[in-house]
Amino acid sequence: MKVLHRQSWWKKAIAITFTLISASAFAENCSTTPTSGGTYYIINKGSGQALDVNTNDTSSVPNVITYDLWEASNQQFILTKQSDNYWEIKSVYNSKLLEVLNASTSNGANVDTYSDWDGDNQRWELKVQSSGGFKIVNKNSQLSLTVAGSTNGSNVYQNEDASASSQRWYINPVSGSCDGSSSDEDLVGFAAQSGDDNLSTTTGGAAGSTITVSSCSALTSALESSDAQVIQVANTSIDCRTSDRTVQACALDCSYWNDDGKTWYRVPTSTQTCSDFEASTSDDTVSVTRNDTTINVQSNKTLIGLGSSSSIIGASLNLNGVENVIIRNLTISNINPALVEAGDGITVEDSSHVWIDHVAFSKISDGYLDIKNSQNVTASWNRFYGYNAQVCANQHWYTNLVSESDVTFHHNFWDTAAGRNPKIQGEDTRVHLFNNYWKDISYFSIGGDDSAQILVENNYFENSARPHWNIGDAYFSASGNSYTGVSATSQYVDDGATVFTDVDMYNYTLEAASSLGSQVDGGTGPQD
Repeated sequence: MKVLHRQSWWKKAIAITFTLISASAFAENCSTTPTSGGTYYIINKGSGQALDVNTNDTSSVPNVITYDLWEASNQQFILTKQSDNYWEIKSVYNSKLLEVLNASTSNGANVDTYSDWDGDNQRWELKVQSSGGFKIVNKNSQLSLTVAGSTNGSNVYQNEDASASSQRWYINPVSGSCDGSSSDEDLVGFAAQSGDDNLSTTTGGAAGSTITVSSCSALTSALESSDAQVIQVANTSIDCRTSDRTVQACALDCSYWNDDGKTWYRVPTSTQTCSDFEASTSDDTVSVTRNDTTINVQSNKTLIGLGSSSSIIGASLNLNGVENVIIRNLTISNINPALVEAGDGITVEDSSHVWIDHVAFSKISDGYLDIKNSQNVTASWNRFYGYNAQVCANQHWYTNLVSESDVTFHHNFWDTAAGRNPKIQGEDTRVHLFNNYWKDISYFSIGGDDSAQILVENNYFENSARPHWNIGDAYFSASGNSYTGVSATSQYVDDGATVFTDVDMYNYTLEAASSLGSQVDGGTGPQD
């Protein structure tokens, strides 16, 4: 047994700046199955103390003890469900996994943390108990996680289960409640409502197994399978770019947009010719290269990044005729950034119950997120980076299109783009935008057309042209918004229509628009 020796300076600092509190005083004691990829405190039912990696143990296998809860990273653990339905329990403090030392199967064997080597002694079964809490059972030994006492520094080991309170554990989220909700990550909006697809809300792949992918082939295979699944992207980049392939494109003279000396290229559709484009330099096409991959995402999928560096390069995610999909916490970028009409970031078409959350988009050929003929869609806490030195005027022109769909946009950040942020059209379209942030938009922020109904509440427009522009026969209702820079003097702030009389509105909380800048700037895109 390793002995705990907290350093004296630490004791003094805690005495001055913290009041240690029991787990029951900190949060409700949770017996609900955790969300894979979430961060938790693991609280012993008998002592009320938290599972704790001993910070004074500098060995390669730092020991695990229990200690009064004081919310430090050595008491926080990321729980991730594996494809065999066992769980990894990773320390936030040292990124090592909870394990049984030396893969022992004996009573009394010590529990420590060690680098992930895919050992069964690093996998755990979570068995909810009718009396409250979980029995946490090691896959290798089938023995239960146990603590030796109820005082600070009590050692943690494995033992045959005796239904003792020292062998029962609550799994409490670091932020939020037992059901996994939190103030800035709740599913809010149309995606949380029941729909014509007979789904009451959006759950993604929660009913299926969980896998972690680190290659484009594995990512594609998982997303295109028919099975319900939670697909985790490791905290690194997955590159889906192919070898270059030649296509024909029209050359566009950027001087048309007052950007002399630059040429941009647009891939014409089957019904277009180069003469259809005002900035075209010739009726003839030229040869260019593209290297994107299209992944056809199937129903009942959750795609989630495990950290702020989780990213997918060169892949368009296509959701067509599917339902119940969640895409969260990753970056999608570098999809033929020098071309137009050569790949979207995410396309949602003829689909329902889709939630796009904490995704960063940058340097994408066409639409960053386009939504067509779809229902029950929410886009939250996403960041749309518009700067791209390879296009005319260095700003993206086609960020979002919403057509014949109902969509909620909240806490998104449109950063330095040109047009379509978003463009909204169609008489069956209902779009609610609240608590979003637009910064340095050169052409138009929100554009409405073709009888779309648009509700714009408590948003922040900073130096952004045409904040809510009625392109033609749209219906805008706007209130509580803030306008600074060119936004404050823009004549394109349409308002006054009656909208959403046919919509059963959901619950949501409006924040003051003036407080959104730094909050949305720092909170959008993937997070650790």
